[in-house]
Amino acid sequence: MNPSSGTDSVLSYSRLAWFIIGLAAVIQLSRILGITAPHGELPFLSANDRSRWCAIAALTEDGAWEIDKYIELLDSKGKSKIWNTIDMVKHLGPDGREHSYSSKPPLLTLLYAAICKPITMIADKKLTEEPFLIGRWVLVIANGVPLVLWWIWWHRWLEKNVANALVRWYMLNLAVWGTFLTTFTATLNNHLHGAIFFCISLALAWQVLRDARAGYTTSWGVWLSIGISAAMTVACELPALAWAVALGTILFVADPKRMLVGFGIGSAMIAVAFLASNFWAHGDWRPPYSHRGLGNEIAQMQDLSQDTPPTLDKVIAALDVTKHPITAAAQIIPARLEGVLQVVDESTQYRVAVTNKDGIWRIHQWDDWYDYPKSYWLPENKKGVDRGESNRWNYLLQFTIGHHGILSLTPFWLWAIAGAGCWAMSGSNSLKKSASDESKQDGLQDQELSRWRGWLLSDRGISLAIIAVSLACIVFYASRDQVDRNYAGVCSGFRWMFWLIPGWLWLSVPAVQWSVRHRTVHFLLLVAISLSVLSATIAWPNPWSHPWPYRLLMWWSPQNYQ
Repeated sequence: MNPSSGTDSVLSYSRLAWFIIGLAAVIQLSRILGITAPHGELPFLSANDRSRWCAIAALTEDGAWEIDKYIELLDSKGKSKIWNTIDMVKHLGPDGREHSYSSKPPLLTLLYAAICKPITMIADKKLTEEPFLIGRWVLVIANGVPLVLWWIWWHRWLEKNVANALVRWYMLNLAVWGTFLTTFTATLNNHLHGAIFFCISLALAWQVLRDARAGYTTSWGVWLSIGISAAMTVACELPALAWAVALGTILFVADPKRMLVGFGIGSAMIAVAFLASNFWAHGDWRPPYSHRGLGNEIAQMQDLSQDTPPTLDKVIAALDVTKHPITAAAQIIPARLEGVLQVVDESTQYRVAVTNKDGIWRIHQWDDWYDYPKSYWLPENKKGVDRGESNRWNYLLQFTIGHHGILSLTPFWLWAIAGAGCWAMSGSNSLKKSASDESKQDGLQDQELSRWRGWLLSDRGISLAIIAVSLACIVFYASRDQVDRNYAGVCSGFRWMFWLIPGWLWLSVPAVQWSVRHRTVHFLLLVAISLSVLSATIAWPNPWSHPWPYRLLMWWSPQNYQ
């Protein structure tokens, strides 16, 4: 069978497609079952995923969120803390003492723990006792199964909507081999699941809009599912709030009542679960990464001049020690934040922050959970990209077309940009299967699309939303302070935007359809696909490693790249 023919039988293409999906599933299963850290004692590849594994162990073994004892677990020689992680925070726990916690939002960790607990019960072993057996099966269920289901859905969508078998072949193989979602299958992360939930919300919304344009009413269950999936996307990737807002706006035009009730209730359920799990874990509604600054002001020391540093006696005198237990045993030391002092009392495990603002020494509640002894996030401890890119424009350049570039690592996304233009100009006709489909898609007449409501409810509206959200995310990350301009840490791609991958694939379809009809562009398409597959697969041994262009720069100029 030659997949290049646009008239190949559905049966022939389906057999080959199912073979590719099956082969890829076996390969990803072998990756998961063979994953091992360099020291050979855990199947966890980085501090990032160990942060979640520690929290999962704490939940399944202790029913609590404190990970103090897990980060102290040693290797078989009793030397290295192999469960230790830099992705953690410290704050007061329910017992009034400081404890260590995973810095990851708790809701997804709680879902992982819900998968892990039955496995530990069946195996009659704890995660810390059998990390390979239990950890790998958690990855199979939590990562492998959703990924394969996404491939299957994508294959079926292509069969239903794309006539050219070669186009279907390219798009399926891109999903299976050429994106970083596959790269991150063998490690716990929020990006794969953010992409899956995004895809669910996109697919359901696409169907709702087609129903609305054809005069049909979509069931309440679908509306509820869109709300849940869109909110779960946000729970996995907070910038996806832009997608939830854009999607909600379009769906409101389609059916205000069902959007407000169905979509609203579904979203609210996840919002409540997100906040409740965070409060359970940390005793606070805000996620850990929002605790990186000064807390509320609780006192002032107005009798001190601007140039006179505060003494412990002055701090204690300004505080109500019944509410803020700072004793004479406390110390005043520099804080992680520039220009801030911390008053820390080891005897009571209590801290406050002191800073000079407008010539007045002010005392604040302690709210920098990333500042603790030996914290990696102290300025003197950060290394490499974690120090942050000082030049904002260089940062934008590097994460779009440079050494961590979205387009340089996966040049196929150029076809997503071109495809967005196709959707904007042609709407539903971008996927026409024959000339007879040009004037009619799903019972919809062309003249209906001339009205603004019809335009917004068409595929044009969805494509515009994906492009707008993508641009909004790029602007958001480029506008962050230097501390956050770290290329998403040590990882094989700019992972903060991986959740948009299913949408970018969908956008690219009409551009690929056009490209296969033009020899030169077709050749460039094959080159882009090949480079995209290379970038995604070269990092399979450890997704938590620098992209290959950055590694080349580290070899070429080690003094400038670490």
